[in-house]
Amino acid sequence: MLANGIVQESNSPMASPLVCVLKGKGGCDGVRLAVDYRFVNSYTVGDAFLIPDIEDVIQKVGAKRFISTFDCRQRYYQTLLADKDRWLSGFVRMGRLLHFTRTPFGL
Repeated sequence: MLANGIVQESNSPMASPLVCVLKGKGGCDGVRLAVDYRFVNSYTVGDAFLIPDIEDVIQKVGAKRFISTFDCRQRYYQTLLADKDRWLSGFVRMGRLLHFTRTPFGL
């Protein structure tokens, strides 16, 4: 992730803890490292919006000539975090303070 620019060295005053999460049913597929952002998220202001009525969506899409679908690989790393907000994603791994440049899972 460091080599791909998804995370970078940081001097953030924020450092959320890393946690190990078992993958798959019964933890048989190994361990995934995740960052526990509960503290940061407790101060996050939501931007909730109403989900559009499915009938309205179908009417709008049905009138179009072209429809595109996308399947993003590693979906949580597709959108950039604003430079001014990256410090909030700080975490420590192997004695190094890092932060995300892209949206991580859980934030």
